[in-house]
Parts: sequence; C-alpha cells; structure tokens
Amino acid sequence: MVEAPPRAGREHYHHGALRQAMIAAAEEVLAERGLGGFTLRECARRAGVSPAAPAHHFGNLTGLLTAIATLGFDDLSTAMEAAVAAAQAERRSRLAAIARAYVETALANPGRFRVVFGQREMDRQDPAFRTAAARAFGILVREVRLSRGLAPPRSPEEKPAAEALSPDLPEVLLAWSAVHGFSTLLIDGALDFLAAEDSRQAFLDKHAARLFALLASALSAGKEPTRQRKRGRASSGEA
Repeated sequence: MVEAPPRAGREHYHHGALRQAMIAAAEEVLAERGLGGFTLRECARRAGVSPAAPAHHFGNLTGLLTAIATLGFDDLSTAMEAAVAAAQAERRSRLAAIARAYVETALANPGRFRVVFGQREMDRQDPAFRTAAARAFGILVREVRLSRGLAPPRSPEEKPAAEALSPDLPEVLLAWSAVHGFSTLLIDGALDFLAAEDSRQAFLDKHAARLFALLASALSAGKEPTRQRKRGRASSGEA
C-alpha cells in the first residue's frame, strides 16, 4: 500500500515559527500575485497549515496584512535612520539621504511596500501598527524641519496632528509625494521607457543624487524668508 505523503510543515511549527512562516508565505503570494490575488487560504496552503491555523496569530486576513504593513513601516524607519547616520558622518544632505533610502526600501520589497500604502483593509488601531507608522512619519517630519532650519518635533515617536503640522504641512507633503511617487513609478515600471537598457536600480543610481538634491534644495529654500520675517519683526519692535 502506498502511504500518503506527510502534510508539509503541518503541526511542526512552534508558537513563534507559524507567525513568521505565514508572513513569509504571504509575501511570496504578494510578489507573485499582488494584492488582488492575495488570500488567507493561499497563504496558509503555502505555509503548510490548515486555513484555520493562522487565526491564532492574526485573527483574519486584516490581521495578517496589518502585521506585514507594520514590518514595512519598520523597514522604512530603519533604512531612513541608517541613511541619516551615514549622511551626517559624510556631511551630505540628510533629507536627500532619507529620500533615497525610502525608494531603495520600496524597490527591495515592493510587495510589502504595496501593503503599507495599499487600499486593502488593515487594523489601523493596532498598537504596533500605530507605533511603526508614527515613527516612520516622524522621521520624515523631523528631517523636513531640520532641512528648513527649524527645530524637530519634541516627540518623534508620536504622529503629529495635522493642526500642529500646519506651518510645515506643505513641505512635508511635497517631500513625501515626490519620494513616494518616484518609488511607485519605478515599481510599476512606468519609467522603464526612460531607463532604456538600464535596470530600475541602475536608473535610480544614475538620477537619484540630482533628483533628491533638487528636492532638498526646494525645501531648504524656505529658511531665508523665515529669517527675514523674524528680522522684520525685530526691527519693527514686534514681539
């Protein structure tokens, strides 16, 4: 009699390994099918567990996507902070450095990047997700403010309210839109016709320095008017 093959991986995961196996399987599905073909059943099949098994860690598909998005925000924060440290040591533009780090992170794991900013439902009240999102956004706000000669937010781990950001919101939106838009264009292949024979990474290598220097220059241009206004108020005796 021919024995049935063992169920791959099933009942062999310890408590922590199943979570990591499901995330790895989910990102494999994302890379192959994108968000449109993403299902919890397929992720469980690839992890070698029953469709009900992931509920212990994630509850449902929303929970799994939330965990992946949290990792995506962590990726961005880690890459941007490393870029800041390197830029500071080499006396380069910190803002240009985090812009490049953002794009390279997106290119390195486009499936995870799409989850972070995709339209699929996530639990945006999840504490780990909120902390990771606030940290990534806080780094962007901090570097935009510093590039303009302003003090950074007092609490970078807290996502600033729109009201508190209002003086800097246009600059923050400009930086984020430019970098995120460039990342998305590269991932989607929309710039391939410009890259000719170059790979997307080669295209980034060729143009990133100039592109992000222009962005940093545009944002830092706001420093002088601010100083002029202060000098004007001082000379007129305003408080």
